[in-house]
Amino acid sequence: MKKPNFQAWLQQKVSDEPEVILAGKLEYLRLYLTDAMREIRNKAGLTQAQLAQKLGVKQAAVSKLESALKEHELESVLHYLHALGADLLVAVKQEDDLYQASNNEGVLLVDVPDVVFQKALAANMSVREYVRIAVEKFSREDDGLRTALVKLLESDDSVAVKVRERLGTRTIEEIAVELEKCLSLSEEEDKIFAVKNVLAANVTSGESNRGTSDEIDEIELLDLAEELLEKLADI
Repeated sequence: MKKPNFQAWLQQKVSDEPEVILAGKLEYLRLYLTDAMREIRNKAGLTQAQLAQKLGVKQAAVSKLESALKEHELESVLHYLHALGADLLVAVKQEDDLYQASNNEGVLLVDVPDVVFQKALAANMSVREYVRIAVEKFSREDDGLRTALVKLLESDDSVAVKVRERLGTRTIEEIAVELEKCLSLSEEEDKIFAVKNVLAANVTSGESNRGTSDEIDEIELLDLAEELLEKLADI
């Protein structure tokens, strides 16, 4: 069943008075909370009477909890949800800061930029559906990139051979993960120095015989970083 969308009229500006704005927020919360509660109960295949028996209360108490026109105690709502195997996720938002208050590390509440709402609307999808699909798509691309990086580092390519010489005891998979982070940087110069640092991290203090000075080794690292980035650009 498609959930009703109360936002169109709830978000209409009625007044600048703080009391009116607060009343609107409370109305918004009650509408969506009670709608979710009814849907969860229906999915569980329970009537109000059956859930009331499970909770040890009268049916009128369940009916009141599911009414957006009534005040609700937090403890009663949590008791209702717990009986149906559900949790209430709570977060506090102040400007750009979001604080999750609910004790559930398995599910995180995040602040979604307005542009995501607009893209979801254009795709005729809910924000949740849009974000889930976007994350799945990103994860697939991420896996594909890492596979390509590992394949390059394991190859007989001259640059890959040089990189493996710098690897030390670290695995190719570990280096691929770090190179992914380097590629996520927007500036080309930042990418070069990030890749150089990845390569330099594998050189121990006793390996001074690689060049006549630290300056020469620094230049070699930068050159190798640039060569590697050229290879990664093809990926």
